[in-house]
Amino acid sequence: MPDKQVIYQKTQKGTEAVANRHSGLAPRLRSLLIMVDGKRTYAELTTMAAALGDPQRLSELEAEGLVAPAVAEEKTMPAALEPADVPPKPAAAAPPQRAANLAQAQRFSSHLLEHLLGPMAEPLCIKIEGARDLADFVAVIKRAREIVREIKGAAEAERFVAKIEAQMPAG
Repeated sequence: MPDKQVIYQKTQKGTEAVANRHSGLAPRLRSLLIMVDGKRTYAELTTMAAALGDPQRLSELEAEGLVAPAVAEEKTMPAALEPADVPPKPAAAAPPQRAANLAQAQRFSSHLLEHLLGPMAEPLCIKIEGARDLADFVAVIKRAREIVREIKGAAEAERFVAKIEAQMPAG
């Protein structure tokens, strides 16, 4: 049995499974995978898994290579969003990297929203990823900001928007 205080994070494979809504994961298993955020302990996650109906689900995610115990150094962005050939920089010293295009900004925004709201973010994430142009994207982000404000408060809503603005493509 793993140490109950070990923190779990998504692996690259897990991040891809969340991004790909057609990954073949059962809905409850996908919901638990979304809740793995690199901050929650084994004990917290197994409690959540029990609420979803099966406390052994975390072990299943680990066996499939979708989650793993977190390394000691915490990262500020999901591994899928970091360039593979650039070593990680301290969060305070690193200038924000801008998304190369709208699609990358959409993916970043969806990941950020899932991190903030967990499974309840899925309907908004679908709308974010379905935005056809910048105007559609901005309209959905404004709606997402209001929902984050209702659930997490005004300060968190403004941090959410600031992080997205920092990722927006230049020009």
